Amino acid sequence: MCARKVYYIFSNVDDPTAFCAVRQDQPIPSFLDGLRWQFARTIQVPLDKPLGFDLDDAESATRRGSIYFFHREFTFVAGWRELEAA
Repeated sequence: MCARKVYYIFSNVDDPTAFCAVRQDQPIPSFLDGLRWQFARTIQVPLDKPLGFDLDDAESATRRGSIYFFHREFTFVAGWRELEAA
């Protein structure tokens, strides 16, 4: 059984695709002061990973006492038929 880990997710107010994660059992770095980076939510991996969050990379970064930065980019693809008015 895989152990669950809890992460705090912070979003960058200047870049809506930039996020960082801090493991719950580690201190929150001082630059995450609510001005440039704001608390977004708490996640429990592997149950609820946000888009762009790589569990292996997060584990590697936070194992060294660091934080994990990731980007979440959205791509929407739709065929022309789906875009036509009914």
